[in-house]
Amino acid sequence: MENKSRNRILIHVLSISLLTGFLLICGCVEDRPINVSNVSSNLTLLAQDKAENGSVSEAISLYDAAIKLDDSDPGLWLKTADLLANQTKDLEAITTFSHVLLLNPNNSTAFVGRGAAYARTGNLSEAINDLNQAVVLDPGNAAAHSELGDVYAGMNETESALYEYGIAVNLTRKNSDIYVKQAELLYNVGRYNEAAKAYDNALKQNLKDAHSWKRLGEMLRLSNRLEEAAVAYGQLNTLVPDNTDNLYIQADLLEKTGKFKESKEIYAQLVKNDPKNVDLLIALARVQNVLGEFEESAAISRSALMRNQSNPDVWANLGFSYANLKKLEASFDAFNQSLKIDPFDPITITNVGFLLMQSGRYQDALYRFDNASRINPDDAATWMQKARAELALGKRDDAQASATRATKLSPYSVDAWYLLGDVASVNKQYDVAKEAFETALQINPLYEDAFKYLVEAMRQLNQAYDTVHYYDRVISDNPNITIAWMRKGYAADLAKEYGISEDAYREVVRIEPGNTEGWTNLGFARFQQGNYYGAIDAFNETLKINPNQSVFYVNRGAAYQKIDKLDKAYDDFSKALELDPESRDAQYGMGKTLYKMGKVNESFPYFKKIGENLYIARVYDSLYQGVTYFSNNWNYWRFSYQW
Repeated sequence: MENKSRNRILIHVLSISLLTGFLLICGCVEDRPINVSNVSSNLTLLAQDKAENGSVSEAISLYDAAIKLDDSDPGLWLKTADLLANQTKDLEAITTFSHVLLLNPNNSTAFVGRGAAYARTGNLSEAINDLNQAVVLDPGNAAAHSELGDVYAGMNETESALYEYGIAVNLTRKNSDIYVKQAELLYNVGRYNEAAKAYDNALKQNLKDAHSWKRLGEMLRLSNRLEEAAVAYGQLNTLVPDNTDNLYIQADLLEKTGKFKESKEIYAQLVKNDPKNVDLLIALARVQNVLGEFEESAAISRSALMRNQSNPDVWANLGFSYANLKKLEASFDAFNQSLKIDPFDPITITNVGFLLMQSGRYQDALYRFDNASRINPDDAATWMQKARAELALGKRDDAQASATRATKLSPYSVDAWYLLGDVASVNKQYDVAKEAFETALQINPLYEDAFKYLVEAMRQLNQAYDTVHYYDRVISDNPNITIAWMRKGYAADLAKEYGISEDAYREVVRIEPGNTEGWTNLGFARFQQGNYYGAIDAFNETLKINPNQSVFYVNRGAAYQKIDKLDKAYDDFSKALELDPESRDAQYGMGKTLYKMGKVNESFPYFKKIGENLYIARVYDSLYQGVTYFSNNWNYWRFSYQW
């Protein structure tokens, strides 16, 4: 109390000094009348300037000086009270707000200020009375409702607090602070989804609020909304770029949602900043393994071992890298080192099972996968490997159950969904396979095998028409997506709708004139419709782009053969065999061309080399005037086309 009195005396002395100075300036020494209003106005302006520049104590002194000249102005008292409240000089603020209310009993702002000060001093009943009075005087006073919300939140009256915050939000929707208060309360009582929505509303008003991004990210993680959480942490790290913990969380979220390249970039930067951090080295090596960067991952793991040889995860990462580099002995050694340190690590046990599968020891592998899944029933990778082993052993129902479990544990894993589709197709559960392959394509639209097997599943469900038109909506929205036209053509080929596939492939080469696959498929579609000249035109374009592929000459040679341009067919098959002497298609084409040219003896070695029994029989028939033998292989299917 002594200090407060002393400070107050100093303020009065300063006020008198300031007042004397202003009186001198105004001409008192010459006995002229003083314009008190002008002096008070000048003091007020100077006080406002000091307050804006952070000199709050000086501002309070100047307001005191102005009040000395005119103590009946509630505005001066209110400004002084606000500054005292901002300085958390709550007892003085309460006294000053009370003086405002003596001068103006209906000043709702003063009631709000005094109520907030009462709340900070723990006098909650007086706080509620003042804030309610402010609401009575001004029902649209958002600050009063917000402060009431604060008081009720401090009293753990959650619903009352949320009610007041809700009114405040409706009165001033652009005030992000009120949304944040609402969100914090919801967060603290565990209502995370509602809190996330409130933080989202706060961020709509202020995208640079790092605290809200962090809280939003935390709650999205707790709600297992990992993709959204990764976005929130990304925004947070843009605003606060040097926080290692937040960067690590973002990288972990990206890894868990299958965004491995983005995850690797962050881990790599963290390792660059802290190259001796074993946990960071482990994380980077793990993601590199997922991306197929096995040499790089092995190098990072060896670097980690130089710092810590007793960490099982380091050895496990190294074992996985070596396994994929086909260094099986080194891989077994690394995994065994890991299991010596942690004999019950399910991931390492799974990896040993993986190695056993590479050796064809599926039953031994399944035993490991069973053990790993018992230790940790929530690891999707183990269930995927288990499904593969069960499928190899003919346990199809078990394999489908394991693959299904993997998709539930890792819903963003394209490999898990593809595996489920594969197993379901083997089990002839084509509806399940269709859904699985479609989900895989949603995760990775470029997954070619997923689309091919989706088409097959739909064909088995008698949905061949739907496969042809599967990408029509995508094409309608954007007619320049090559892959959509390519897949439409592929589906039409399987449905033998070659007119549709020709149109689709024509669009492919319109968009990408250098696409050899597009030109080849266009030629195939025309070939199947008997338009051999048109097929030759398409195959010519393919050869202009790449004249060094054996199969391209085989394709054009087949078309020349169909229109009996046998010399040109002979030239193409010769070139194909020059580029690839072991090509069965080229062998067959050359044999058939020579046969049609009447060079029966010369054709025989080509047919014999590939075991084409139908034409061998025809050659013998021509040579010996009698049918010698046919075999069940007469309908031999070649890789390119049936000619």
